Amino acid sequence: MSLADCFGALNGLDASDADAIDASLRTCLDAALDPSLWVWTLGLTLACALVGLFVGIAKGRWLAGLLWGAMLGPIGWIVVALSKSGFVECPDCGRRNAPSAKACRHCGVNLRAAAQRSPRADNRRIDRGRGW
Repeated sequence: MSLADCFGALNGLDASDADAIDASLRTCLDAALDPSLWVWTLGLTLACALVGLFVGIAKGRWLAGLLWGAMLGPIGWIVVALSKSGFVECPDCGRRNAPSAKACRHCGVNLRAAAQRSPRADNRRIDRGRGW
């Protein structure tokens, strides 16, 4: 008997028949505690968490992807996919780097020092190389 059948059967019971109510509740409890139901639930949760992990890796937020995917499944995937990227963009070459990177893996610029520069200093550096 499925859980939906159990709850549907509870609606049709006579409230004065305590033995029928007790038997119906035991049947519903047995259906809810069925190990195959929990195996499927655990398997689907793990599959959703893995997909969320891969979406999170693509955004540079693997832990958020794993947790949102495990908690909300496809809705969590969308939340992570639409969230702000965790990657740090290099101010010189514009490519993505890991959030913990100290230097750009593409051009070698010190990311921390570049992040502390003001936009005015960047404009001066760019204009210095140009002539009339």
